[in-house]
Amino acid sequence: MTPCEFLEEVAHPNMVQALEEPDSKLRIINAIMSLDALAGIIYTYGSSIKDPAISAFKSDTKFRDNLAEISHSFKVLRDTAFSIKHGELTHDKPRLVRSVGSIQERINGFGLFRLGDEIGGSVVVIEYDPGPGYMRASSAVADTYRMLRRIVEGGPAETDEHDDRPGEVDE
Repeated sequence: MTPCEFLEEVAHPNMVQALEEPDSKLRIINAIMSLDALAGIIYTYGSSIKDPAISAFKSDTKFRDNLAEISHSFKVLRDTAFSIKHGELTHDKPRLVRSVGSIQERINGFGLFRLGDEIGGSVVVIEYDPGPGYMRASSAVADTYRMLRRIVEGGPAETDEHDDRPGEVDE
């Protein structure tokens, strides 16, 4: 499966569902895992066709580390995906998220509320570990999706973070 096919058939639908249901851990986790997988697929495919922008990195880990330097949202998403896969991250590598328990539900209020959200509802956040701080999970999903889509389309790994309105991402 090419990065373009995976983006269209898997990552995009999961991202849309996560933005439409920002209170659903199921939708958020599906989107996180899909986007993390897409980053790996981009690296593997780019390396196989000798894409200079991708094959410059000696490993998938180095490629992901580079993306994490560019995008705070990708760093949060990458660390969250690893913590989901492994339950807890115990190695010395600096991480923003170390445990699957960092995925929390919060009352959607000041600092989290977005136009179109249900008043009085909740939203899934990713708490930084070690803290303090957290990020709305749908923001990490939307930001990462945009950056990875740009790479799949042949563009640079740039970011335009924290715009998680479905209509703005789903173009």
